[in-house]
Amino acid sequence: MLNLSPMAEENKEEQRLAQGLASGSRKAFEEIFMRYYPKVRYFVFGLLKSEEDAEDLAQDIFAKLWTNRAAFADVRNLGVYLFVLSRNMTYNYIEAKQLRQEWLQERPFEEEDDCSPYEDLIAKDLTLLVDLVVESLPPQRKTIYKLSREAGLSNAEIAEKLGLQKKTVENHLNLALKELRKVLLLIPFLYLC
Repeated sequence: MLNLSPMAEENKEEQRLAQGLASGSRKAFEEIFMRYYPKVRYFVFGLLKSEEDAEDLAQDIFAKLWTNRAAFADVRNLGVYLFVLSRNMTYNYIEAKQLRQEWLQERPFEEEDDCSPYEDLIAKDLTLLVDLVVESLPPQRKTIYKLSREAGLSNAEIAEKLGLQKKTVENHLNLALKELRKVLLLIPFLYLC
């Protein structure tokens, strides 16, 4: 029986894991993760000098490893492959971060959009709700509201354009706003349920 050197046994083990990963074996992926995650994270941390960024990027690297697992049938040295993948993804991350910083420096007076996806969703829901309420208003009230809020006309300009008294325009606007306030007061309850 032929005795393999420790290095040859290690290469054989890596090939087995790579082939298992390529065939979709979760067990092979878990073994690779347990063996290489600390090394990958440490390597990435050495380049980024940020624990949080290193953690995030190391997880991204292993997510990419799993996503592209079919390509591993021909990988002979898993450690080298992971090192190259980690290096490339880290350099891409650094480059993207630098580009973002340059972009922000070019636009110092533009505010960054700090809204979370949840806040964006609420804003869209509110806009949709306001639109629905406005569309359900009686025709003349809806027209007056749109001329005031969307076209930016004053009450006097709306009255002149529609051939109405200014007081009539004000009454319609007050009633439209009252309807909107009623509906908007229900919003907190909708998101609590």
